[in-house]
Amino acid sequence: MDEVSSLEYLARDRNGKALKSLKKVCQQIQQVGTTLQVKKKNGHLVAKNWDDPEFAVGPNEKKEVGDRQLLHYESPDSDTSNIPEDVIIAHEVTADEFEGVIDTSIEYEHELNISMFHSDEVNEEAILFANWAYRLLHDAIISHRHILAGSPLSWLMQLPFAVEILCSTADETEVVTECSATCINYKDFESKLIRRSFTCQFHPELLQDLKDLHHREPPTYDELKRDDGARLFARLLYSGMQE
Repeated sequence: MDEVSSLEYLARDRNGKALKSLKKVCQQIQQVGTTLQVKKKNGHLVAKNWDDPEFAVGPNEKKEVGDRQLLHYESPDSDTSNIPEDVIIAHEVTADEFEGVIDTSIEYEHELNISMFHSDEVNEEAILFANWAYRLLHDAIISHRHILAGSPLSWLMQLPFAVEILCSTADETEVVTECSATCINYKDFESKLIRRSFTCQFHPELLQDLKDLHHREPPTYDELKRDDGARLFARLLYSGMQE
């Protein structure tokens, strides 16, 4: 934000339209970022705004250890949360635009159980905010990309296009970690091809008998086929290689 705000001109931006557009978007992002709080369901304030060190990652309500069920992610209600409606809607657009590999897996499998080992979590507010900000920047860059390509701000063109929260985890139907996995989408400005990478708060690579890993034999193919995490891991790897 500071780098864009401090620039006075861009080469080849004769009328200053490109820089003006970017500065306007950065002001929007900064305005929301400096006021967006991260709060837990119990009302505990984790972060006052994006300057807080725990804005992106903070302590979970309780530690998650062992098998957990994966659930579809559900958007928060703008009337009862502190998240702006535009930020929530932007994520709903992202979720509708891309096919969710974990959503599809949950539908096919009906129930997915995976291993969780963490006491911190990626904050839902931070991911929703990041998705909204990335989409704003992407739209602002589209018509000025040829100017930005040869400027000090060319790095903006390498940012993701969108970030989607794919699922949540539950302990006996109670959602504990809202943001259990994400899909980071990169869109090429010319070819429009989408590249995707995935992040997981859970551990799909760990088998259900993980407590015995220190003395068990390597898993057989049949064991891997029957394990929810192993099947999901394979699907995520495959999806990440597709364009």
